[in-house]
Amino acid sequence: MTHIWKATARMVVVGALVGAVALIGPFSTSAYAEPGEPSQRAAAGAESIVDVIPAETLNRMVAQIPLVDAANVIRTAVEDTSSPGYTGIGLVDDHVTLWWKGTLPADIAAAVATVHRTVPVEVARSTYSRADLEKAAAKLAPVVEADPADAAHAVTLRTDGAGIEVAVDDTAGAALPKLPTTGVRTTIVERDRLAPISRNADSAPYDGGAYISPGGGAYCTAGFGVRDASSDATHLLSAGHCGSLGQVWSTGAGTPIGSVTHRNADHDTMLISTPTPGDHIYVGGVSDEVRAEVVGWTEVFPGQFLCQSGVTSAGVLGGPICDLRVEFHYDDREELVEATQLNGEQAARQGDSGGPVYAVNADGTVLAAGTTTRFAGPGFGFQDFATARDDFGDLVPATAIPANCRISYAVTDSWGTGFSASVTVYNDGPAVNGWSLGWTFPSGQLIQGHWNGVFQQTGSAVTVANENYNAGIPTGGAVSFGFTANGSPVAPAPFTLNGTVCN
Repeated sequence: MTHIWKATARMVVVGALVGAVALIGPFSTSAYAEPGEPSQRAAAGAESIVDVIPAETLNRMVAQIPLVDAANVIRTAVEDTSSPGYTGIGLVDDHVTLWWKGTLPADIAAAVATVHRTVPVEVARSTYSRADLEKAAAKLAPVVEADPADAAHAVTLRTDGAGIEVAVDDTAGAALPKLPTTGVRTTIVERDRLAPISRNADSAPYDGGAYISPGGGAYCTAGFGVRDASSDATHLLSAGHCGSLGQVWSTGAGTPIGSVTHRNADHDTMLISTPTPGDHIYVGGVSDEVRAEVVGWTEVFPGQFLCQSGVTSAGVLGGPICDLRVEFHYDDREELVEATQLNGEQAARQGDSGGPVYAVNADGTVLAAGTTTRFAGPGFGFQDFATARDDFGDLVPATAIPANCRISYAVTDSWGTGFSASVTVYNDGPAVNGWSLGWTFPSGQLIQGHWNGVFQQTGSAVTVANENYNAGIPTGGAVSFGFTANGSPVAPAPFTLNGTVCN
């Protein structure tokens, strides 16, 4: 199942990826540091992920949170429209760009206006719509995939609607296949193929980023503890190429975790059944206990910055690999997301497969973005969390509060006597038609102005109900509203959506 928002294309052409290697295999001491060995970036004394990634990197990721929230609100509106003009959404520097062919429909324009109160949004005209590109790609893809020995290996759709890119490698003697005419601008780009790519002795509840093994010396990395919001079945999410259905996986200490109950080979995802999934991920080295709490999941957009915490890289570096900028989403059978490590560092290592890919919040909590699949030098391939949801049902990360909703609360401005905030409501449960969000301010703050919601305040207790035009929140969708208030900026908790506590 492919959603229009999942097939995003690259925004910028990056250089060819080099050094592609197979990243699942036997334990290698040259690539994996034993506990107690020195690492290049020690995490001694670290307490959370904010202690093990550079401040500049953290600030860059946190600054994107309002942009990602805004992109999700627009995406929700796009998914709810039948208009054929949509092309793509991306994060560009300090703003969100929506590419559209033709006239912007009124409902999409309203969604843009809603989020534009919080973050800058640019609506850019595109040459081709998403539908145009997908129609052309449907003609190109069978030709590109027909002969694995020729130079062509991928078809990607540009997020900006400028056309299609056919990726080729420089294998000696490999020829370019004869491509059919599509009526859409097609560009040949040189890019090497990404090749497929674990904490030592985790114990229940099993957290992401831990060493997991099917025996025989092979190992991978746990991605995230997850649960099915419909059935409450619980699992560990990891990479499909690591194992096979029915295979039993264990920790580095040999403690059985569970067996593989679900696997999608095309999307490189698998679920290991366990009654005790963890709600944290390891983010430090292999011999420390530095972890981050997982509070939800996020869509991924071109331009977004993410981190990965594979076992082998943790042994070498003593912490995560960050500054992974999302470039594009393949529109093919695998639906792989590709990113680039901006500093030219090796993006992953053997044994990182299946490990957590995530966004970092200002408070050190994280959002599940996907699981590691491949790398080629600074090039990085992963499967996004939304793909796992499509594959295996209404999956959500295992969280301390097993909620089907998440709130993103961002203070967007402050002054001596007050502040403004933007609130985005994410729905992981059944579709909602009519909502009410409640919270209590901790220090008597009073709402002064507001937009996109019906506000009521009694003392410190605030309730915000929907307007007529934003009453619906589909499964996986988002809506937002904002307000100004007096007093000091705060992030109140808990939030309740229709009486249910949210993360």
